[in-house]
Amino acid sequence: MVRSRRVVRSRRVVKPKQATPTWKLYNRPWYLKLIFGIGNYFKDVGIMIWNVIKAIPFKIWALILAIGHGFQGLWNRFKNGDWRTRMSYLIMGFGNYSRSPRQFLIGFLYLAVEIAYVLILVLGGGPYLIKFGSLGTEIEHFGYDEMGEYVKIPGDNSLKILIFSVFTILLTIFFVAMYIQNTKSAYKAQKTVESGKPLSTIRQQINYALNDGYHTTILALPIFGVLLITVLPLISNILIAFTNYNFNNSPPAKLFTWTFEAFGKTFAGQYGSLLWRTLGWTLVWAFFATFTNFFFGMFLAMMINKKSIKMKVFWRTCFVIVIAVPDFVTLMLMSQFFSFAPNEPKFTGAFNHIIHEWFHIQTENAGGVNWFGGEVWLARMMVIIVNLWRGMPFTMLATMGILMNIPAELYESSRIDGAGPVRRFVSITFPYIMFVMGPQLITTFTGNINNFNVIFFLTGGGPYKMGGYGATNLLITWLFKITMQDTASAEYNVGSVIGIITFIISAVLALIVFNSSKSNKQEDTFQ
Repeated sequence: MVRSRRVVRSRRVVKPKQATPTWKLYNRPWYLKLIFGIGNYFKDVGIMIWNVIKAIPFKIWALILAIGHGFQGLWNRFKNGDWRTRMSYLIMGFGNYSRSPRQFLIGFLYLAVEIAYVLILVLGGGPYLIKFGSLGTEIEHFGYDEMGEYVKIPGDNSLKILIFSVFTILLTIFFVAMYIQNTKSAYKAQKTVESGKPLSTIRQQINYALNDGYHTTILALPIFGVLLITVLPLISNILIAFTNYNFNNSPPAKLFTWTFEAFGKTFAGQYGSLLWRTLGWTLVWAFFATFTNFFFGMFLAMMINKKSIKMKVFWRTCFVIVIAVPDFVTLMLMSQFFSFAPNEPKFTGAFNHIIHEWFHIQTENAGGVNWFGGEVWLARMMVIIVNLWRGMPFTMLATMGILMNIPAELYESSRIDGAGPVRRFVSITFPYIMFVMGPQLITTFTGNINNFNVIFFLTGGGPYKMGGYGATNLLITWLFKITMQDTASAEYNVGSVIGIITFIISAVLALIVFNSSKSNKQEDTFQ
């Protein structure tokens, strides 16, 4: 009997598609890595910007709902409250101190806020707020007073009206918040009494303010200072951009009014071409001023930190001296060091003397090279080099502190695995440095956009070519020039527009870069 042979056919197993192995990604050419890295970065930035744009309508709707809930809560507390709670809608704090002497302190504070607000509104802020729409109508002029004497009669001051109106609006917002809190406190006291529980005593309220509510107590004064010193001038300066405030309309002799002419003049009119040139150079300057300091300072710190380098303290001290000298002194000294005097050789800077006497280089008019006022490319290159010299030590000190805290075991393991100095730097040192110094790079970049000192003391914005265009002017130095330096033709409203542009660029770039950095995404990685 022949046994039949059963043929077993093997089934083909389909393997799932696997991702590209990591080693293949790392073995790509460096230019492909750079292209993919830049592409992914801009993709993440675009996604983040789109998410922010999409979230704006929802945030506005959430704000409207919050305001609606606030008014609904006010009505519910008034409807369900007793007569003491309802009286607190007219006399703040009445729902507290009228129930018990224990609530006198908190009720008195609410009443003091109401009295202070009414006095400020009647005696100071209210009259200015009434004129906020017109920014004044009466111009300073000469006339006869009540005694019949011919004197100067003061008129409205548009700048005062604008500033005090903004102050009154901010004060009103604070008062509304305290008013709502007053109704909540009165209704809470009513419910406490109705439930048969004792109200908190003055001592308990003070203990709460110094313990559980200490953060509110201690932050009240700084927040008021921020509103008065930072927010008030910021809003006032922004509003000036929507006026025709310039030297010809300066109060108190004249008045200025609301208009949008400053935006047209800045973007497309008289200053249109200058704005885009200055903005382009500002971004180029901020990029090079930030990353030259970062990379040169980092490599300098790594060189000094090597075990084979002797006298580490001496080398660190040599560079720290640059930080110890104020910027004003350093930059003025560098300006004199590279100065150029074609017709007065005795006023020529030391560097021009060196290249002439030591290297026998013949320079124009025997006055040397015009480093800061000649060719545009040369002046821009020189301010970047001088900024590198004065800013590099800051990065060096910060990097040296990071290098001392990198675990030595990582370097030992990498040496055992056969990694060379370049691979150790790329895989260990640089990621640690970038993780810690990422936020600092952002603040440095923002600071360089507004770096007034370097440009003003070295070049003054020059060389001035192409119809008075300052080739090294940043937005901040250009703002100073058209508002403070050329007082006879000062354009304060245009300066305010430039300030808004600078603020938007700095804020947007800082938020985008920080939110896409590893310091924000991987906060606990290097803990």
